[in-house]
Amino acid sequence: MQAAYSIAIESELADQDRRVLLESLVAFGDRFVPPRRYASLATVLRDADGTLRGGLLGSTLWDWLQVDVLWVDDSLQRRGHGSQLLLLAESHARSIGCHSARLDTFDFEARAFYEHHGYRVYAELDNFPAGHTQFHLRKSLA
Repeated sequence: MQAAYSIAIESELADQDRRVLLESLVAFGDRFVPPRRYASLATVLRDADGTLRGGLLGSTLWDWLQVDVLWVDDSLQRRGHGSQLLLLAESHARSIGCHSARLDTFDFEARAFYEHHGYRVYAELDNFPAGHTQFHLRKSLA
């Protein structure tokens, strides 16, 4: 007797089901690679009142720094805060043994900023979103 299965789109997947999918994929991949040593990372810029005015969100994984978000309030841009946030994240990553960093940005965001900090494009995704390009960049932290 064959079991019945269904395949469907579920726009709101339960957190527990989401965890099962992620943990199952990680468990599969871990059979083939060195230890992940995953850790989330945040560097923040706050004003004197403690209000968040900028920050970087990312993680470290397999001795790489992954930058997911880098934002500085419009009124504080071009004052070096973004550079300080990025350099602090890179310094921390180096201190725990990371040898490289990776991130992505769009043509309407900060490609020149990252290139100024030593990142180099290794891939481009054209027309994502329509009429724009997403750039994937990397940098050696050695």
